Amino acid sequence: MFFSLIQNNEQDILILLQLKRKVMINVIIDHILKCVSGEYGLTANLVFDPINHIRLRPNVIYDIVENKKVLHLGCTDHSSIIEWKVKNGRYLHRQLTYITQECLGVDINAAAAEQLKTYGIDNIIINDITIPGIKEISENSWDYLLMAEMLEHVDNPVDFLKSIIKAYGKNIDHVIITVPNAFGLVHLVNVIGKGLESVNYDHKYWFTPYTACKVIHESGLILEDLIMCLYENSTPVLKDNIEELKQKPILLDTIVIIARLP
Repeated sequence: MFFSLIQNNEQDILILLQLKRKVMINVIIDHILKCVSGEYGLTANLVFDPINHIRLRPNVIYDIVENKKVLHLGCTDHSSIIEWKVKNGRYLHRQLTYITQECLGVDINAAAAEQLKTYGIDNIIINDITIPGIKEISENSWDYLLMAEMLEHVDNPVDFLKSIIKAYGKNIDHVIITVPNAFGLVHLVNVIGKGLESVNYDHKYWFTPYTACKVIHESGLILEDLIMCLYENSTPVLKDNIEELKQKPILLDTIVIIARLP
């Protein structure tokens, strides 16, 4: 089957690769679910196979949400860096607005939302998504809820996700969650080489691939994919470490999880 497809055309090869990836994802996700549910006993081991190329976090997100209806939770970012990101084309919410069918930001930072209006970015509502009855959400249906580098700021991630499921589980199909990876090479270099922890002052957690999946499982979300990628600000690490990162993708500094609402 494989060789006959190769002799056909590029579209056949693409279909084959997509099918192969789907089969591999199912095997990997099944293994992860057995780990997080304790079926393997006290110790769970996740092994990451080498990858052929390294993807940046925004590109992973864009590929998933293009032409979809998206809720972007925690969209405003830190006020001190909004201007730089907007002016340099690095402001994620604006980029999402360009490529999605519809994108609505949801945040609790009213001051940052007002700041963004000065740049023409006004597709943001100020509200707490754990509270039912937000009409912009409940009177519509959404393909994805995106939480990009947000969950590490939440006091109790499991309860937070449970509250969203309870409030809007009928309106949202999937969630995309990206979090920093505690095993990322850029972080380990600081710890091992300098004896230093460098972290955003507002972070409450360091996640690993396993603990991120565990939080997803405990919340009731249904894990569908786990992707390791590189945060866009971390590209300098590629200069001397690209082959090491390809061989050991667990060293990439960003975890992307795709999960389905029950």
